[in-house]
Amino acid sequence: MPTNPQSRQNGATAVQENEVVARVSRRRFTAAEKARILEEYEAASTIERAAICRRERIYSSHISNWRKQRATGKPLEAKRGRKADPQGAEITQLRKKNIELEKRLAKAEQVIDVQGKVYALLRAVAGESADQMDLPPWQKR
Repeated sequence: MPTNPQSRQNGATAVQENEVVARVSRRRFTAAEKARILEEYEAASTIERAAICRRERIYSSHISNWRKQRATGKPLEAKRGRKADPQGAEITQLRKKNIELEKRLAKAEQVIDVQGKVYALLRAVAGESADQMDLPPWQKR
């Protein structure tokens, strides 16, 4: 009888060589789940505590970390990893606003320049010479 896994026909499903195994993701517990497990764990005896850890598939270190969180007043839903820098977020927001304001300023300067040119053109069409023109305040230098 051949030993190739693809050729087994004894009731088991055939295993393909190119099968991709799914990666296991880290479990995340909600605050309600953590609170429920902590209450159940603390009300249980030593043997029952071990059974709870096996059933929930957690280590006793999870329990001790959750207890520390609760004791220090931190929410049980605390995020892991690096905390966001509030000053860095404010700087980023201010830089974006600065860029936006610079764009508005450039556009306003263009509009003012066009208005000055239109004013000069209308005065020229009205028959006034360039020497006699009364330039608007933004054109005087």
